[in-house]
Amino acid sequence: MNFEFDLGDGFGNGNDREAALDPLWDAGLDVVRKLEAQGYQAYLVGGCVRDRLMGRKLHDIDIATSAKPEEVTRAFARTLPTGIKHGTVTVMENGVPFEVTTFRREGGYSDGRRPDEVAFVGELREDLARRDFTFNAMAFGSDGRVVDPFGGRDALRAGVVQCVGDASERFGEDALRMLRAVRFAAEFGFELLPDVWEAIVCHRAKLSQVAVERVCAEWDKTMAGNGPEQGCHYLFKSGLLGYVKEPLPASVLHAAERYRLNGAGWEWDAWGSGEATGSGVSLPPLPLCGDVDVRWTALLCGIGVSSADAAELFRVLRLGGKRTDRVRSAVGLHERMSGCAEDERYEQWLFGVLDFGAGSAEDWLAATEPADGELAELCRGWMRAIPATAASALDVRGDELAKALGRPAGPWVAELLRALLEAVAFDEIANSKTELLAAAKQWTERADGRA
Repeated sequence: MNFEFDLGDGFGNGNDREAALDPLWDAGLDVVRKLEAQGYQAYLVGGCVRDRLMGRKLHDIDIATSAKPEEVTRAFARTLPTGIKHGTVTVMENGVPFEVTTFRREGGYSDGRRPDEVAFVGELREDLARRDFTFNAMAFGSDGRVVDPFGGRDALRAGVVQCVGDASERFGEDALRMLRAVRFAAEFGFELLPDVWEAIVCHRAKLSQVAVERVCAEWDKTMAGNGPEQGCHYLFKSGLLGYVKEPLPASVLHAAERYRLNGAGWEWDAWGSGEATGSGVSLPPLPLCGDVDVRWTALLCGIGVSSADAAELFRVLRLGGKRTDRVRSAVGLHERMSGCAEDERYEQWLFGVLDFGAGSAEDWLAATEPADGELAELCRGWMRAIPATAASALDVRGDELAKALGRPAGPWVAELLRALLEAVAFDEIANSKTELLAAAKQWTERADGRA
């Protein structure tokens, strides 16, 4: 992957005119200049510098400064004490938040996640040295120069994820960094350098120290990003998923372990954990669409996870009830379709659409298309031909059925509407009030006669 950025000291050969083309970037530089006017050092730092060099859209701006939190608070009209203990103050300028953090170093990570102590320092380089990856350890000054003591630009040029200093130390300090390495590699299409990969495999058990919510956030962002297949490859191949604090469903772990041992590999990865043995195990292709839950559906269907285990995975990952129901339903439809013979597909598809709903059917079609476009197109054609996919689409209401049949409302109404819906879906009767009421009366009289 090639990126457009200046190969010298900074943007535009020391001129920040290009930087000013992005309003958020320019507003961040205004905060930097206000701090400098008070006599402090200040720089844009971290992800915003990386993304600016890569030509990516900026979402937020972080600033590092020699000013202490109380000094930052005095320098601006509106601030929020979002992380005073760790030196962070949120500065609000024209309604836009900027996280401003005092230069600091961190010491001790006894819980494998957070520093035991934070000490303020007066020098930018020491602050950058505590960061995770070299492309996140760059700073940009108001003079238009990039401060890059650890080779972040070289890592971007080479397309690699490289830790600041020793990778094993970085992951030993904060186990979440292993998932961040995977996410950045997948998002940017980068390689994990050999020492980074080896350190992940070495420290993977430390993932059990990380809150499930943090694991979920990283995996979900990976699934929503530019390279979900590559990200899942690294997660499965590394064995990381076996050490999530709350155990994942057995079927997910089994699929991950089969892939770890027998996975066919990934074109970006030259350092998998051992040679492939036996028959290769592949991850399913994931949809290009930006709908993360459709991608989750494709992954879980592709690795053979049941609808019950899909729901359990989403529960463990705290992904929310609505998302859980959506994915469980689409995976349930997949279970029905994958378990039927070819000559049963039409009937099972129609019943599946009626049972799980048109929305779940659309999700399954989008998830299935990359792996089996022929089947998806066949089912899509069948779906277009269905006159009604829900009882609410019928040309008769439950109260109208009760009135026409002279019966009090009860469970029988929903049962009769379902029978009518099936008849319409299979094109046995037209979706018109006259035919629906006539069919309802005929079926009811027949049932009464049998009684």
